[in-house]
Amino acid sequence: MIYAVTFNPSVDMVFALPTPLHPGDTYNHIPWTAYAGGKGNNVARAINQLGGPVTAVGFYGGAMGLLMRQLLAEQHIPCLKESVRGSSRVSLTLLQEKITEVRGQGPEVSHRKSRTLLERLRRRLTSRDWITLSGSLPPGLSADDITEWVHTLRPHCQGIIADLAGDNLLAAYKAEVTAVCPNAAEYQPLAHELGTHNRMNLVITEGPLGVLWYPPDPFPTERIYAPAVTVKNPVGAGDVFLGSLVYGLWQGQDWRSALIRAVAAASASVATEGVSEIDLALFQEILPHVYMEPA
Repeated sequence: MIYAVTFNPSVDMVFALPTPLHPGDTYNHIPWTAYAGGKGNNVARAINQLGGPVTAVGFYGGAMGLLMRQLLAEQHIPCLKESVRGSSRVSLTLLQEKITEVRGQGPEVSHRKSRTLLERLRRRLTSRDWITLSGSLPPGLSADDITEWVHTLRPHCQGIIADLAGDNLLAAYKAEVTAVCPNAAEYQPLAHELGTHNRMNLVITEGPLGVLWYPPDPFPTERIYAPAVTVKNPVGAGDVFLGSLVYGLWQGQDWRSALIRAVAAASASVATEGVSEIDLALFQEILPHVYMEPA
């Protein structure tokens, strides 16, 4: 099983605006779609689309929390949840020439609630399982909680991949996850502390520039490229990348094979209007043309 952890889930609402956004205007009868969002839920949805076994893990509160669990259930994605007071957040994506995102604040989560969910997850783990830790933290949690999650879970699973930012990413790195997977903007402020060569895999997603892979020493740095596609919505592409990557590793693929498939899946997701939705036909079309070379 793959467990995709979302510390701060949200209902992601995507509106496709037919005209440019002008402050003060009213837009009526706009097509929209709701997703169980937050980065970990996006990862879970990507794994599910690719046919992998996944359980979404997270903190859910109020009507928005209930809606997310219903949306996950509609896609047959199991959910390991801990209920919290207050309502889970809402995030808004406006599709136009330039993508606009508005992300709400999540409810407060106590350390006690965090430990409760952590222990419930730990008791489920087998040595073959993989875990992803993704996204922002809700009010009430800190980088110390990331350290606790990694130290508690790492001895009981095959691997943990962290897609976090700032102090949370650094905490996961120092706690020795299997890999960290930031985007370029998340990596740059911590480059001097994360380094490039060490005992774990460092994977940096760079959008249309591809992916940089720093494997553990002494192996050389590689870059993975994909052919250009028409971009409709890039939101969630990094989560699709992570979902495909961890699914490949769970299947027993080597890192090179899993990374190539992950780049193809991410490219096939930006060509859709959905959040972390994969055009599976395009994925198969792109896959033979993804390549890796020394960076």
